[in-house]
Amino acid sequence: MASKFRLRRIFRPFIKLLAKILSKMGVNPNLATIIMLCFSIFSFFALVFFFNLFFFSIFVFLVGIFDGVDGAIARIKNRATTFGGFFDSIMDRTSEFVIFFALLLYCWNSILLWGFLDMKLIIIISFLSSIMVSYLRARAETFYKGDFDIGLMARSERLFYLFVTMLIANFYGFVNEFLFLFMILVIATVYFRYFKIKKLIRNFEKGD
Repeated sequence: MASKFRLRRIFRPFIKLLAKILSKMGVNPNLATIIMLCFSIFSFFALVFFFNLFFFSIFVFLVGIFDGVDGAIARIKNRATTFGGFFDSIMDRTSEFVIFFALLLYCWNSILLWGFLDMKLIIIISFLSSIMVSYLRARAETFYKGDFDIGLMARSERLFYLFVTMLIANFYGFVNEFLFLFMILVIATVYFRYFKIKKLIRNFEKGD
């Protein structure tokens, strides 16, 4: 049921290797989650205080990597717990807020995109849409068993998009254009996931 186009499939061997190394060093899943949050805070400082898109991009990439490492360590150590899943989910949303807040402050005094689009509004809509993508999946999985990770811009893909595009923008510009496209892609994912889940739920109710 989940989308086949997921970056975690590509990075899985590297994440497993990193998780094995960290687990041997005594890093537990919750500590890996905290490290992930710390990288998001580093990205905030890199962008807001130093206006450095390069390091912002690198830290966002590390957020994405450690977003998978905590779960991998839990599986390696057989320490997956309900609280661990809850804690991971809360820290995921918090790290995403920190990253978008950094982008909001960075673009606070930006000129209007194409003369009429306010970048602050674009970033706020992008953040709210990103939360909705995750919320739709969480709510669907509350009622039905299965993985409702449907659509293009899931959390890993959102973080990777920001990593790649802001890295490019560091050298060539077009920050506002990349962020506008990000907003469009995330909104499209919200609508796609909503209608796909709606269809799946109706099929479940019919017993198909």
